[in-house]
Amino acid sequence: MPDPTGTPSAGNPPTGTPSAPATITPEALGAVQGDSFRALLPEEIRSKPYIKNINTFGDLVKGFDGAQNLLGQRALPDENATDEQWGAFHAKLRPADAAAYKIPQIEGVPPEFIQKAGESKELRAIIHAAGASSYQAKVLMSGLLKALYTADQKVVQSRDASFTKMATEFFGDKKDTILNNGKAYLAANLPENVKPLLNSMDDNQLAVVLAAIDTTVKKFSGEDPFRGSGSGSAGSGNQTMETLKAKMTTIMKDPCWSDPFKDRAKHTQLSQEMEKIRADMRKLTAGATA
Repeated sequence: MPDPTGTPSAGNPPTGTPSAPATITPEALGAVQGDSFRALLPEEIRSKPYIKNINTFGDLVKGFDGAQNLLGQRALPDENATDEQWGAFHAKLRPADAAAYKIPQIEGVPPEFIQKAGESKELRAIIHAAGASSYQAKVLMSGLLKALYTADQKVVQSRDASFTKMATEFFGDKKDTILNNGKAYLAANLPENVKPLLNSMDDNQLAVVLAAIDTTVKKFSGEDPFRGSGSGSAGSGNQTMETLKAKMTTIMKDPCWSDPFKDRAKHTQLSQEMEKIRADMRKLTAGATA
């Protein structure tokens, strides 16, 4: 029966007033599991892929704690960080050993170039010291090796162009034949312990050696100014500038003249004859102007 004063009696809440929420206990939270627990979460959270592994309130708390710890571990050291702090940070990203880095295949770079780079430990060591992760190392090595190969090719092309120009000027259109004959000449005259080095020489190196030999032979097979002996005195009789030029032309047409390694002895003989003709021409010229 209502109190005459209009005050509700104790223990009877007034009509329309909500009741106090039930007390939430650990036991009550733990009792809600699986889909029932996930149904308590906001809809936009329930749709996240990782939520399927959250079955209880305890799972949710542990996941949150783990994420916080991970964020703390991945915090980037600032400019005041010590080498030790940077090292600890990089240790979480890079492999323990530089040898774990895999050198990728690179489009436009020959496999043998990549293999040679892979045999070198320096590149991996530098990238490891910088604290690169495996992914970062892949990107760095791809870019560096492609740049190195491109630069190397430019050097090779420039060197080959210079060699072709020099060889053509020095050996003429018989460059390949002269190089082959010259290599055979060296193989026949080099000591046995030096011959293996001949096989490792490329055409550029070989051409330089052959040019030096050819120049030296031509220089000392004619007149010798140190001993006063020469390749012969000037001709006499009906010898004229025209006959001397004809002799010179005949010598220059001989294959052993243009290719000093085709027949070394014959080339030396022709060189001596050519020097004699030149000496005779000088004497004829000197007589005409006397």
